[in-house]
Amino acid sequence: MTSTNYPHFDYLLQLSCGYWKSHVLFTAVEFDLFTLIGKNKLTTKEISQSIRTNERATEMLLNALVSLEILAKEEGSYKNTYLSNLHLIKGMPHYLGDFIHHFHNMMENWTMLRETIETGKPVSIKDLPEEVDQYDLRIFITAMHNIASVKSEELCRKIDLKKANRLLDIAGGPGTYSIALAQANPYLHATVFDLGHVIKLTREFITAANMDDRVSTQPGNCLEDTFGESTYDAILASNLLHIYSPTNNTMILKKCWDALKDGGQVLIHEFVLDETRTSPQFAALFSLNMLIGTQEGASYSEAEYREWLVKSGFRDIKRMDLESNSTLIIGKK
Repeated sequence: MTSTNYPHFDYLLQLSCGYWKSHVLFTAVEFDLFTLIGKNKLTTKEISQSIRTNERATEMLLNALVSLEILAKEEGSYKNTYLSNLHLIKGMPHYLGDFIHHFHNMMENWTMLRETIETGKPVSIKDLPEEVDQYDLRIFITAMHNIASVKSEELCRKIDLKKANRLLDIAGGPGTYSIALAQANPYLHATVFDLGHVIKLTREFITAANMDDRVSTQPGNCLEDTFGESTYDAILASNLLHIYSPTNNTMILKKCWDALKDGGQVLIHEFVLDETRTSPQFAALFSLNMLIGTQEGASYSEAEYREWLVKSGFRDIKRMDLESNSTLIIGKK
């Protein structure tokens, strides 16, 4: 008789019930519990009365949040932890609630994984309406702002733009990186290039940061439009190329080469797979997320990015890993 390997059992158990943990977090963010608690200590009764929920059920949710170390419990009252104070209270600089809500929105798509694997096609997007849902778009762009707000400080430290005057931020979404890079480099002027319906939201983020004089916007489609000729000192392509096929990515990078001045640099920011395509874990799972949610997207390896850069004419290619699970791959013209 084979003895039970309890670590293996527990590993598979944790994988199987992983969505329990996700939904505890999703539900807490939907109720905005962390903002409600703030710097206070609140009882179950006080919280359930404030959010108009069943007291017994609310206590179970709160205790689950404590087990996940997202809340702390002291003498029957609940308070925020360092993590929830930093990332889950609305109005804080590194708030991630919109980002978590975005992941909640993707849950239904992941239930279609089996059919997507069977067909090889993104089942979740086959019935999407032609018109963009403005509410969903705002959630997505704000989620991207949440993520970029956490990563932007490190990105600014890694990228040398001291001698740059003009930056193009392709598919820059909320413009968070452009804003941060312009703030860190006083002579830099940035242009956020994105689809017209996105640019309307981008301007809101730029204005909120009081950067209208240094960060501008340009509506366009990276597959259909050019980026100019010998115009920019640097071009940022952050979390863009995972949406497209190798052929389209090579085309986009060639447009970047055309738009850069001699000596200019393209800055690719992505979740990069190793050569086995199985690690890091997030990049491997993210590749499935792109299979589910895009027509031709995937996570790619460093070798693939290097191949596309060389084909597009770039040289002096280098890689820099960020602490926050993503990578910069930089090429010069």
